[in-house]
Amino acid sequence: MHVFLTGERQIGKSRVVRAAAEILGKPCAGFRTRFLTRERGSSSLYMVPAAGPEILDEAHTVAVLENGKMHALTERFDTLGTGLLREARRKRGVLILMDECGHLEKNAFLFQREIMACLDGPDPVLGVLRQGQPWHDFIKKHPRVTVITVTEDNRAELAENIAALIERP
Repeated sequence: MHVFLTGERQIGKSRVVRAAAEILGKPCAGFRTRFLTRERGSSSLYMVPAAGPEILDEAHTVAVLENGKMHALTERFDTLGTGLLREARRKRGVLILMDECGHLEKNAFLFQREIMACLDGPDPVLGVLRQGQPWHDFIKKHPRVTVITVTEDNRAELAENIAALIERP
């Protein structure tokens, strides 16, 4: 079983993912994203290994803020993101994290193909989907995927519910 969370921005989706992963107690692989605004107003989105250190360097930058708009570095999703997911699939017996899949990956077709390979594989996937992204349809329609909307009312108990869903045979 794979579980993806969706919901309003800043509702706590990533917090729920971290809590569910902790409850499951499995080794994690895959990716996390981290947005960082530096001095002088420059902002970047980084993709880092789910179980590794937050490496906030140019090689892990997948989008940059230019003229008030985030611009995807699509080739980084297709190389870095694909590599992190491929490595996760090779490890076996892990919880594959995908936190978060947003709008910037819409043209990263190699990355999307690797997401599908993870969904078709034996290891559970726990991820976050930004709302309103048409390219997410193949994820939402996958027969082994459950999509849960995080709200203020349900987020407190979600981590345990998600862990139970993922552990269910």
